[in-house]
This record gives sequence, C-alpha cells and structure tokens, in this order.
Amino acid sequence: MSYADAGAGSPILLVHGWAANGGFFQDLSSRLSASHRVLTLTLRAHPGSGQGSAPLTIETLADDIAHFIETLDLKGVIALGWSMGAMALWRAAPKLGSRLAGLIIEDMAPRLTNDEKWSHGLSGAYTTSDVAGTLGEIEADWPAYVARFAPRMFAAGLKDTRPELIEWATAEMSNANGRAMASLWASMAKQDFRADLARIAQPMLVISGGDSQVYPDGATAFVAHTAPNASRAVIQGAGHVPHLEAPDAFFNHIENFVRSQRRSELKSGGAVP
Repeated sequence: MSYADAGAGSPILLVHGWAANGGFFQDLSSRLSASHRVLTLTLRAHPGSGQGSAPLTIETLADDIAHFIETLDLKGVIALGWSMGAMALWRAAPKLGSRLAGLIIEDMAPRLTNDEKWSHGLSGAYTTSDVAGTLGEIEADWPAYVARFAPRMFAAGLKDTRPELIEWATAEMSNANGRAMASLWASMAKQDFRADLARIAQPMLVISGGDSQVYPDGATAFVAHTAPNASRAVIQGAGHVPHLEAPDAFFNHIENFVRSQRRSELKSGGAVP
C-alpha cells in the first residue's frame, strides 16, 4: 500500500473513496501539511498500490489502515474518510482505540442500499436488487461505467463551470481495475454501520455537499445525529467531492476541527498550539 507523507507535527490521515487514489487529496494535503503531518493512503487494489491476496472487502481495507497506523506507531491520529474511505475508517475505529483522536467523514451514508425502513442510501432509490446489475455493468465495461458514474460525483452545475475537473477525475478512476472495484462495491453494499455509529466515541465531523447527487441530505444528517460526539457541516454548491469542489470551505472546516481537537493536548509531535 503506497502512501505520501508530508509536513510535520500531529498526524492527519487521508483515506480516499472507491476507485480513486491518494492523488485526489494532493491539494488538500499540501495545504494541511503547512502545520501538520499529513499521511495520504492509496488503498489496496487502487491505482498505485498492490492488490495482495486478501479478499477485497471493507474489512480488509480496515485491517490495512489499522496495520498502517500501528506499524508507523502513529498516535493521536485524526483520520478523514471520503465516501468508501469513511466505511473503512468506521470499521477500523474499534481496532485503533486511543490511537484515533478524531474522525472526519466526507459525504458518506452508513448503508448504501435502501428499503422500506431506510431511505438515506444511494440516491435513485438504490436497493439490494440493483446490486447485481451494478456489478454486471462494472465488470462488462469499466471505462463506460466510470464515464457515467464520475460526473455524478460532482454538483450538477460543475459540468459547465469546471469541466476539466470532471474529465480529470474520470480519467483517474478509469485507471482502476474493474474486477477489483466490483468486489469492493459488493462489500460496500453489504455494510450497515447504523448501529456501529453509536459506539464510536471519538469526536466526529461530518461534511457533506449540499448538492450531492450521490447521497441525500438525510445520510450525513443520520451519521451526525447517531454518533455521540459528532457535528455536521454542509457545503452548499458542492456535491460528493467537496474537498475538490469547494476547497477553501472544506479546508477551513478541517483546520478548525483539527485545531479544536489538538488544543491543550500533548501529541506525538510535541505541544500543539
């Protein structure tokens, strides 16, 4: 599993979403590393990291994250998980214990599929009966699937104002392996963190895009309401990728949260202002 390590001080871990890679956080990492140590992962089976022999599941990704933090002996980590990265961090949280000082969740629901009792999964009334069709599309023609999926990650208006960002994201995601991504999608579709959230005691900041086409507003509202020490921020005009769509607003939310958690604490890098 490849990673970037920039800056010095208290550690911030950035975990990307499905079919992406650590490069999606390059600008955010550059800004945060001016005052923090920023570690940016590229998860297994994503472009730039090996696939290994373990099953491609959320559980495996969580084990990888825990192994990474323990191997580097990181303490007082604040971890940001975007989309699938949030699920991996939720699963890793019990393994990390006191090493994990806080969580930042970027536009993710605790459950992808909808039913008569849950309507805050993927937009479009996506249900368990739709999963097989999605897997078939992914495996049949991955580049075509990405060409349809990637633009929906962003707020609808972005196709007119910043088409180059959508083109870049589409090209980056097309480099992923379709078969591997199908395995991870199948695992994501099986996850249900609604009950687990109540047991995650670390401070949690939940950020969503007010114009997300991937998850409805109720998804992140549920996370913020259920986790015992959570707060929520909605960035209007952004979609599923607010760290790229509204970088200044996103950075300010992160910086404020990190500083609020570090204040008066002694961490591995020494006294933190």
